[in-house]
Amino acid sequence: MKEIVKKSAGVFCSVLILTVLSAGIYFYLTSSKQSELDGKTIRVKEESTPAGGKIIEVAEKRTEPVEKELPMKMNEYDVQEAIHGMTHQKIIAEDKWGFTPLTHERVERLITVVEKNEAKYENAEIYLNILSRWHKNDFTKVDKDHNAIWKLQDGTVGEATGIMTMEEERAFIEEHFDIEE
Repeated sequence: MKEIVKKSAGVFCSVLILTVLSAGIYFYLTSSKQSELDGKTIRVKEESTPAGGKIIEVAEKRTEPVEKELPMKMNEYDVQEAIHGMTHQKIIAEDKWGFTPLTHERVERLITVVEKNEAKYENAEIYLNILSRWHKNDFTKVDKDHNAIWKLQDGTVGEATGIMTMEEERAFIEEHFDIEE
């Protein structure tokens, strides 16, 4: 009996160590994505929508073409990551990893990438529905968009619980990106 308890404890410890290491690697990789964005300068302006609402428009000085950042041969997971990272600018969630400025240029490029690869992406329709709305400056469901992608990625932490106010979004942008005045 003692031998079984010792083996079980050993297996438990091994699984625990593996889990902690995996989480560490995940956080390192996702935070390194954030550091790639550090130093980029973006402009922020408020813009009216056709429905009479207001949005924050982000324009950035790019150091590389959007085609290099979002290549035509992106795999489906990378498309999910791009959309997911852009939602973080607008959603309320307890935890967020990875931040990508939500720009018209990225949205348009992702639409092109998804349309070109529609046959090989299992969830192309979901991506195109989200991106098409965003292309029209409709972010009224961005929290649901986040959670749709989050669920596809088997998310367990960081579910969106709402949409930020413009003031909260501006503060988030100022905290995570270099703003050009």
